[in-house]
Amino acid sequence: MTAPPSQRKQPLTVCYVLSYRSPRYVRTKTLTQALRGMDDVVLVEAVNTMTGPLRYLQTLARLCAARFTRRPDCWILGFRGHELFWPVRLLTLGKPLIVDHMMSPWDSLVNEKRRFLQGGLVERFLSRYERLLLHAAHAILTDTDLHADFLAERFGLRRGKIRAVPVGADEDLFVPPPPGAAARKDDLFHVFFYGTFLPLHGVPVILEAAALLRDRPVRFTLVGGKGTDLGDFHAMRTGLGLDRVTHREWVDYERLPGMIAEADLCLGGPFGDTGQSSRVVTGKTFQFLAMGKATVVGRIDGDFGFEDRENCLLVSRGDGGELARMILWCLEHRERLDEIGRRGRELYRSRFSSGPIRDILREFLKTCAPQGGRG
Repeated sequence: MTAPPSQRKQPLTVCYVLSYRSPRYVRTKTLTQALRGMDDVVLVEAVNTMTGPLRYLQTLARLCAARFTRRPDCWILGFRGHELFWPVRLLTLGKPLIVDHMMSPWDSLVNEKRRFLQGGLVERFLSRYERLLLHAAHAILTDTDLHADFLAERFGLRRGKIRAVPVGADEDLFVPPPPGAAARKDDLFHVFFYGTFLPLHGVPVILEAAALLRDRPVRFTLVGGKGTDLGDFHAMRTGLGLDRVTHREWVDYERLPGMIAEADLCLGGPFGDTGQSSRVVTGKTFQFLAMGKATVVGRIDGDFGFEDRENCLLVSRGDGGELARMILWCLEHRERLDEIGRRGRELYRSRFSSGPIRDILREFLKTCAPQGGRG
């Protein structure tokens, strides 16, 4: 029997809040897609469209409008929410606030980029600011259980307060290419990587591998980088005389799938030997797997379902020699790469795609948001 209207639970109204310079960032899309796909959730968005400093005011204005017109039961503050946390916390008082904390600003600035010294005034401020923020949040999302363990230990959090949700991929964009779509213009083995050239990505490791393979028919295409990281990259590439390493500073996001499709092998990484690299599966790895491409993955602890030379190619992080040997194996076993890519896509669909993300998020919402909405 159908419950009378007076007894039927109301959907949970969830407002997703974001103020980020890349409002179309994949994490935003995967989380909002998951929420939109739940029949017991109504999604409201307070997301910026401006990309400059005025985006913060735009987001707060949209948040206020949502609070007084839609009265959300629960709020989710998206990626890099630490920049706007306290105004958001003030404006959402009385309702649960979940923070998506995929990146620790303290860890990034102190340990990864080494901008500030341990024990210094700025380092102590960053640590205390992040600790207060995470304790003030009702619950926390991050990308892996390894990252959740790190946050719990470093900032004294109850582990049950944190839930790992895979980054996933934009499944409207990163789809397997049709057979024969990536016709070769030469006989070289094409290896593709893109990223922001952060320390965790390990771009120097890729260049070391390229140097070891300079006499082999292998061409590397690397996209991305900025500032000092990019200057160091060019200096190292020139110093090693890497004529078959092509670099492009920028490619429109919508063009990435075409470049991925044309590659024989994709480098997901992370290849850096840093603390952060030991805890993450990169977003590009999910994109490559979603497209069914053979993908080299930097080995980290934890059960992610990765099986070497079955659904991916696993290498140790920080080892250019091992990466070179793996690329050489792929060159010599090209006939196996399509099958490895196909199995990688199966892994993506079973563990990291929109369906599993939706299931994880739905269960987590049950533990930290009022059930049945305002009903």
